[in-house]
Amino acid sequence: METDRRPPLTLPSPPPLVAPGDFRERLEEAGIALNPNALRPLGDYLARLLAMNEQMNLTAIVDPVEAWERHIFDALTLLPFIAELPAGAKLVDVGSGGGVPGIPLAIARPDLQVTLVEATQKKATFLSMVARALGLKNVQVVAERAEQLGQGALGGRFDVVTARAVGRLVALVPLVAPFARVGALLLLIKGQRADEELAEATEAIEAAQLAHELTVETPTGRIVIFHREEGDDEEPRPRAKGRRGRGR
Repeated sequence: METDRRPPLTLPSPPPLVAPGDFRERLEEAGIALNPNALRPLGDYLARLLAMNEQMNLTAIVDPVEAWERHIFDALTLLPFIAELPAGAKLVDVGSGGGVPGIPLAIARPDLQVTLVEATQKKATFLSMVARALGLKNVQVVAERAEQLGQGALGGRFDVVTARAVGRLVALVPLVAPFARVGALLLLIKGQRADEELAEATEAIEAAQLAHELTVETPTGRIVIFHREEGDDEEPRPRAKGRRGRGR
């Protein structure tokens, strides 16, 4: 068997990207509360993501201003929905790819325990390296297939499940639902076809014992919000509050 002689990946260390001048103002207008101290590590992460993207396929977005909008702002639109989660609560980002929304959420909420699930080894390696470089001690990266983890070691362990750009809801719901505890929140970032996908996934949603709470429009897309329904013999768990935005 031929040995892979390619050199190991090295994490770039470019200067952190500076947020656009109106970034904080737009966050406030969207009802997103962010510690100002989080902007520098967010810019550090984004700079490393774009630099590493020159070595491997992590994102189709290469313009820094657009990246702040499409990656960082988009991820932070989830913050209001997890605002009342207590310290130590567990969040899993399924199919994390380049780390969105999981890493921005871990930076914004260092009190949460964030697990990034990414089956592609090179991407998982990048996630581990960037989390270590940013000092994100609240981040764990698991380089295995979500189908196996949800049905096995990580099944039913999380208070919040997130996913973005993983697939249509009919395929995504069976993938992410097993990670959720009873009463847990599922925040799935979708585009303008969210309603169409919801209709298509009706049977999958019911089979996964999820309830669709609402779909919220944000400046960057839509968030489809579910919660894992409670069984007759199970105690309810606290649900995240702080709903904002325009629901449907």
